Amino acid sequence: MKTRFLPALALALICCFGACAESTAQDIARECVFSVSANEAKKSALYSLRFSGAWACAPGDEITVNTPADTPAQGIMVSFLGDVPALTVEADGQLLARYDAGMEIDYIPFSAPASCFTVRIEDGPEKAAFDQLYVLSEGTLPDWVQQWQRMDGPCDLMLIATHPDDELLWFGGMIPTYGAEYGKKVMVVYLVGESAVRRNELLNGLWICGDRYYPEIGRFPDAGIGSVDDCQAAWGGEDAAPAYVTAMIRKYRPRVVVTQDIDGEYGHVHHRVTVQAVIDAVTHLAGDPAYDAASAEQYSVWQPDKLYLHLWPENQSVFDWRQPLSAFAGETGISVARRAFQAHASQQNGRHKIADYGGADCRKFGLYFSLVGPDEKMNDLFEHIE
Repeated sequence: MKTRFLPALALALICCFGACAESTAQDIARECVFSVSANEAKKSALYSLRFSGAWACAPGDEITVNTPADTPAQGIMVSFLGDVPALTVEADGQLLARYDAGMEIDYIPFSAPASCFTVRIEDGPEKAAFDQLYVLSEGTLPDWVQQWQRMDGPCDLMLIATHPDDELLWFGGMIPTYGAEYGKKVMVVYLVGESAVRRNELLNGLWICGDRYYPEIGRFPDAGIGSVDDCQAAWGGEDAAPAYVTAMIRKYRPRVVVTQDIDGEYGHVHHRVTVQAVIDAVTHLAGDPAYDAASAEQYSVWQPDKLYLHLWPENQSVFDWRQPLSAFAGETGISVARRAFQAHASQQNGRHKIADYGGADCRKFGLYFSLVGPDEKMNDLFEHIE
């Protein structure tokens, strides 16, 4: 399956924010001439919106791109399905870029504009799936171009989701509101992330939400849905999920952690195992130097100030995700989340929707654990935190 959401995302942004200025960079890939050193039959996967599949490549393979006359490129955006190799970009024997950040979608700027350049696959997996190569002309990069950054230092808010799209379905407008609007450093952590297609979808969705910090995506399998024991066995044992969550908390040192419903929203066993792992990690494991000594030594121990659970009835806040957000030109947080959910193309089966009402109301979060006392205003995740 091939994800082709990004051009649609570009069109949506154009429609939403008006016509692009003449100085705005354009994706000119479909006007370029591509040549490849291997797998010629799949070459068009790199630039065609309708081609199904990906360009399989290995270390040493090359892509040479000739841009249209008088339209040099200032950089490329790459999209991979799976593990990402290191890349170099050269023109006329000059190194234009070196990329080894390992992000499955990311922008690579050139040190100088180029009308003919070669992308070389360097160290990395023996086989990689190059999903698409976007070639950006000179000008201001449009908003749809994903320029991710690794989070440096502690985060303010850690949102822990089980599957890609859970961060939208059950948390509504939390990411666009607290991240883009309030300027909090938000780290999104996923447990089930074995599907490369769904990892691409979640990146597209987070980008729409205004998130610019590359998430942590676990590789727990989407398996073992019969019982808690089945899930834990499929995930590598009873301690696998708590150890992973503990390491993430120690690495990013959040003040506030938010996760899903203790009963799994609609009873999903993966959600239930995730929530219990988060509860255990926040309340005692992440702060215990004797637990998971490897991550304790690597990151040191840490205990967050607060833990909120979706739908938890005690000390419950009901957030209004319908407030207009200046970061999105007056669009509401729930509207942004619903647009982002459309990026999860593989999940558009009508089974789920983002609802701020009913039994899975995405506005309701209860304070499960606190080192700073109970909430009083009932509308601020960071109440009592300086």
